[in-house]
Amino acid sequence: MSTNSIQQRNTLQAIERLKLRKQIETLFQTGEAFSVFPLRVVYSLHHFAGAESSPVRVGFSIPKKRVKKAVGRNRIRRLLKEAWRLQKHPLYRQVPEGQQLHCFLIFTGNEAMDFHESMAAVKKLLDKLIRKLNTSAPST
Repeated sequence: MSTNSIQQRNTLQAIERLKLRKQIETLFQTGEAFSVFPLRVVYSLHHFAGAESSPVRVGFSIPKKRVKKAVGRNRIRRLLKEAWRLQKHPLYRQVPEGQQLHCFLIFTGNEAMDFHESMAAVKKLLDKLIRKLNTSAPST
């Protein structure tokens, strides 16, 4: 599957998710972070030569400390995944060729959010992440 087919489809496939423990640990040890309430994102660029993968891998976390009930955590996770799935395409186009962006979204709010709030939060987060990638791209 080429990168172009991933960019054109509104999906969140397994190859687009950040799942490996080693990758997640490396991300949290070496990545940069910023917050856009009610989300915090940790991200880093990695060199990557695989043709069968996505330019971006993403993970989601809703801490039990913030949202006590599993039903609430699962709902917020579903909303964030849906908002990401619908708005990810501009970010995918900004990732330099031969590199892969790993990012992890962490919910930092205290109360449940609805669909429109999740869309707005992910949109602000993606805009800021794109700006950060564009400013760091010339030095790479």
